[in-house]
Amino acid sequence: MGRPPLPVGTFGKIDFLILQPSQVRARARYRDYDGVVRTVTRFRSSRPKAEAALKEALRDRVAPTSGELNGDSRTRDLAAQWLKEITGRDLAPATKEMYADMLQRHVIPGLGELRIKELSVPTADRFIKLVSERSGAGTAKTVRSVLSGMLGLAVRHGAITHNPIRDVGRIARPRKQVRALTRAEADELRLAIHRDEIAQRLDLPELIDFLLGTGLRIGEACAVQWSDADLSAGVLDVNATAVRTKDRGLEIQKRPKSAAGSRVIALPRSVVLMLQKRLNAGRSSDDVIFASPLGQLRDRSNTTADLRRTFDRAGYRWVTSHTFRKTVATRLDDAGLSARQIADHLGHARPSLTQDVYLGRKVVTSAAAELLDFCDPEKW
Repeated sequence: MGRPPLPVGTFGKIDFLILQPSQVRARARYRDYDGVVRTVTRFRSSRPKAEAALKEALRDRVAPTSGELNGDSRTRDLAAQWLKEITGRDLAPATKEMYADMLQRHVIPGLGELRIKELSVPTADRFIKLVSERSGAGTAKTVRSVLSGMLGLAVRHGAITHNPIRDVGRIARPRKQVRALTRAEADELRLAIHRDEIAQRLDLPELIDFLLGTGLRIGEACAVQWSDADLSAGVLDVNATAVRTKDRGLEIQKRPKSAAGSRVIALPRSVVLMLQKRLNAGRSSDDVIFASPLGQLRDRSNTTADLRRTFDRAGYRWVTSHTFRKTVATRLDDAGLSARQIADHLGHARPSLTQDVYLGRKVVTSAAAELLDFCDPEKW
């Protein structure tokens, strides 16, 4: 009977041959990941050195790759191949641009010259912590996602056997305490903004009323079109967000922030009347309800800056656009709506912190609209 086959990825007995006083050959049979047994040889000046060199070569042998990547490939090459792969995926243009930016600004400068097999858990962990210290926890989380995708590709190519990012430590991100407006504060803020001449020129008062009455994100509100609103039924289809990319500029992206963000919500009567009045007055373009003062699509960043200055002038320096979402959630929670109803209205993937991820649900919650009326509709 013949000798039993070596298990895949293992080697047999090492034999040595002294060729010259300063040259020793170390040799062993190794069964590769394709099942073929091959002889691996190394030459060094002494037996211990030859043995060490042979064991290092055997240790570094990896499974045959399905493409151009292997354990000795540089991380920069892995990054390029991963970026090419996600270009063909069904991802938002802004997401692809963000990933490319993370690669150019962080991953390639920090890890690009390392070989894929050198990207160990400690190496990745130290790098992500360094990114967090220098650029913040939010950037570090994105970089971690990018690295996880890259090394997942490396695993699929057989360049490594395990994705080390899975074992990297969690990124500590302090939660910002967002305060909701009381009803008295909301009324006072609205009054101040409606009297603010600069805010009026920028067409912000009704946008703020809309945010306070719906809880939409800034990008979602900027992208709302007349075709999304059924004023007779009092509902709004939230299905897009305004984004700016380097290649395509400012545009409406027909996908919200998350899959759960695609939803239909009921509108408060005051918002319906405000929109009807706005439509009748012709104060916006044919397509976008809240256009810029020049009649173009609003830029999310510019609008956020305009709101920041408006809130400061009104004496509400602590208010941000996210305060309106917090206020809406608080109103609905105080009124006894379930976490699921509130999550559906706001477009959250997770209701509060107690529900599992639930995507693609579209629910018209009329109770939410009734609770969010911010004034007597007879005054419109």
